[in-house]
Amino acid sequence: MKAQQIPVYGADSLKKHFEKKIKLLLDSKGALAGHYSIDLFGVSMFADPNARRQAEYRVNWSDLPLYKELMRRSSREEAIAIMKEKGEKPFSAAIQKAYGNAVVAPAQPLPGKPLAGLRIALDPGHVAGDLGMGKIEQKYIEFDAKDEKDPYPPQLVEGQLTWATTAILKKKLEEAGAIVMVTRGPGMTAFGKTFEQWKKDDYKRTLDSLRKIKGRTIPAHSDDRGIFRHVFRDAELRKRVEKINAFDPDYTIIIHYNVDETNVDWKKTTKKNYNMAFVGGSFQAGELNDPERRFDFLRLLLTDDLDRSIEFSGTVTQAFKEKLNVPLAKQTDAQYLKSSCLPTSREGVFARNLSQTRLVQGVLVYGETLYQDNETEWNLLRATDHQEGDLVTSKRVAQVAEAYYQAMLNAAAKQ
Repeated sequence: MKAQQIPVYGADSLKKHFEKKIKLLLDSKGALAGHYSIDLFGVSMFADPNARRQAEYRVNWSDLPLYKELMRRSSREEAIAIMKEKGEKPFSAAIQKAYGNAVVAPAQPLPGKPLAGLRIALDPGHVAGDLGMGKIEQKYIEFDAKDEKDPYPPQLVEGQLTWATTAILKKKLEEAGAIVMVTRGPGMTAFGKTFEQWKKDDYKRTLDSLRKIKGRTIPAHSDDRGIFRHVFRDAELRKRVEKINAFDPDYTIIIHYNVDETNVDWKKTTKKNYNMAFVGGSFQAGELNDPERRFDFLRLLLTDDLDRSIEFSGTVTQAFKEKLNVPLAKQTDAQYLKSSCLPTSREGVFARNLSQTRLVQGVLVYGETLYQDNETEWNLLRATDHQEGDLVTSKRVAQVAEAYYQAMLNAAAKQ
């Protein structure tokens, strides 16, 4: 009972600190305030904002170091199960024994190996390895070829760009001593198979599972775009998250390329061009309606994951700015930045409640480099003027990989 507790030293400062963090990064408008409360003894999360008699999750300030260790050292599934079982009760003696002592073994840099021992997860966004798949996932640009002598194909496929960036970056990181895990291969999904193979092997089973989870009828789709959008996409993102969290990386780099949102259908070029990055946070109204999201809201609030991700992402966006000579976005530069994101303390870094920024644990950056449909970038990105081994891509893609690499070196030097 709270009446029997004595607030820990500095309880008032803790309360004010986390209230400020919520306001700045998680729920700026207070639209979700019914789902949480912060008092002099700790933080509570509630399933029903209109019936707050019993907390679904509760962390007392006295248990905060233990909670952070639990989040850091257990699997996501284990942590959710432990927190659900705990509820409002104190952590059990078994949990206190298992997670009560911090165990940290920092990586030791070696001469010529500045990233020695660091575990880095790379996630190349999307799955397309060709234009056909790019059209299914709606992540492509195709312009009319105006010059028959033009040596480069008149299209971009984002899945190809992200894979090429990842392949180059992986080589650089490993040469610097890092241990690297990549969530998918070229033209492949995180399931280790193509979309066509997944559709043949797993679509029906995945649809049946989704119906059970949702508790309602979900129609089957005969067209690839419908299957991709309504069944495959979320399942595949979950697989990426599962791989990343199981790898337990020191850093996760999620690689995407951007487009001008106002250049609808992307049939012409645009003058706009920005770099940006996302981290977790900025929950919107209605986005705490399930226990997993409430678990992650609490995790992002009480652990250092979000704070460290902002710092790392700021290092990445500065490298974008310097290496790519393209400005960093401000909140006024895109509608979604104004409507769904919150600015952070680092330039070009925004809190945004994307699936991966919420579900991936630890330090991450969700990079969005360049506008593919920019009048200059379009030609730079589609070139085939850079080769590394069997990989043929553009010098511009290699520059993006170099920007990520330099950011990783800078981040490791600060560690």
